[in-house]
Amino acid sequence: MKNNNLNNLIKFGSLELNSWCVIDVCGEEEKVIDLLQGQVTSDINKLSIDGFQLSSICNHKGLVMADFIISRSNKGFNFILKRSVSSTLIDELAPFAKFNSVTFEENKSKVIGMISNTNEKLKAFAKNDHFSTYVYILSNKTTPDASISYENWEAGNKILGNYFLESDDIGKFRPLELNYDKLRVSFDKGCYRGQEIVARMKYLGIDRRSFLTFIASNEFDANEDIKIVGQKIEIDDKLVFNGIVKKDLIPDIQNDPQILKII
Repeated sequence: MKNNNLNNLIKFGSLELNSWCVIDVCGEEEKVIDLLQGQVTSDINKLSIDGFQLSSICNHKGLVMADFIISRSNKGFNFILKRSVSSTLIDELAPFAKFNSVTFEENKSKVIGMISNTNEKLKAFAKNDHFSTYVYILSNKTTPDASISYENWEAGNKILGNYFLESDDIGKFRPLELNYDKLRVSFDKGCYRGQEIVARMKYLGIDRRSFLTFIASNEFDANEDIKIVGQKIEIDDKLVFNGIVKKDLIPDIQNDPQILKII
């Protein structure tokens, strides 16, 4: 019988995301908004002050080149993202930024990630009925003691259906292949780079595969039916990982006794 008691996979608390960074988007607010709205996949006009928004940027072929969280405050906009994809993001934006007199500067602040099952003062960037994930920027030198591990952080985001791009993933996937259409893409905002290809995949139903989160026993050995994306996270003798599968194979995979849950 499968063990469906998976509550111990989610730990509540915070940690410093040492492999992440903050990039300030510098320029006149109107020009910054104009640049971002025409380049990123999310709708910047829906991002409120003190809010956070999952987003990404594609090349002209509709392939994801970087993903990130955009934060907005009274001081302006920031990108919060893994350092491993930050240079690619700047390279993709730079040719267009100069026409808007927009520049990018790395902020030395620290990035704190948090998983919580209560209503925090911060605005969550991803959530379900049981818990939410947050980030915030800490400018002083003191950081809170970590109360969760990086594995807890990654597993929590995966369970919410939110995948953070690895450097090896750059330019290999379109948004729908990573479920970005659910959390990072607006289909109402109008044009952005790669938009026509992304929209065509969405409305014509071209993609016959699904990007899923798998929770399995640590004895599970993925076969050729599951294309693993990113790293497997091991927590409490279970594996949490993402994979792409053909939709017609999902019922057979669900019957694998080593697969505890598919999200």
